[in-house]
Amino acid sequence: ALEWVYPYPEAAVTPGKVTATQLKGRSIDEEIAEGAPTRRRAVLFEKPKFLREVTGLTAAEKGTAVHAVMQYIDFATPPTADAVAQEVEKLRQRRLLTAQQAAAVDCGMVARFLGSPLAERIRRADKVWREYRFALLTDAALYDEAVSGEELLLQGVVDCAFETPQGLTVVDFKTDRITPEETAARAERYRPQLEAYALALGKVLEKEVTEKVLYFFHTDSTVNL
Repeated sequence: ALEWVYPYPEAAVTPGKVTATQLKGRSIDEEIAEGAPTRRRAVLFEKPKFLREVTGLTAAEKGTAVHAVMQYIDFATPPTADAVAQEVEKLRQRRLLTAQQAAAVDCGMVARFLGSPLAERIRRADKVWREYRFALLTDAALYDEAVSGEELLLQGVVDCAFETPQGLTVVDFKTDRITPEETAARAERYRPQLEAYALALGKVLEKEVTEKVLYFFHTDSTVNL
């Protein structure tokens, strides 16, 4: 059986299984590895309410809120902060966001994405998938070359994918607080995750993946890998 040292010892996993988050992904991918059912991604807090009101959401929790907005918002929403704020309020009313999550969303940042060439490409696409969950048996060399030939179960969630005449484009949204000068180097850190997503979608949907794209909200930049 395949064995390795899990990078987060406090959260053991079954040997032979790895999530895309271990390849520089995000927390919802870990939920799938533990067999968690599909659920709305409201943030759970352990701190008392009076402390939460003072400190607000963490950077990771704010990122989760933005990802929830990107999962549910209508991409035809006008690219203005006011229009996005109205959509965020609708999501709060539908209980797809908590009140604190809704308040933490940078509506101007989301609006800039909606006005981007990437968003326009998604709107024009014939097929669009959001928060696409996958599980795929693949060669364990994806995780560790030393165990090439062993089977490994790769699981995760793709933020967005859309179909073009050339093939599939895989998109991953990032809320990292970076400068424009840091964008290229940070994108390289996420290359293994995007390659894993492309491998999974190509096999599951039986279509060729022709583009792998990262969108960084804080720099309003798109990086093709």
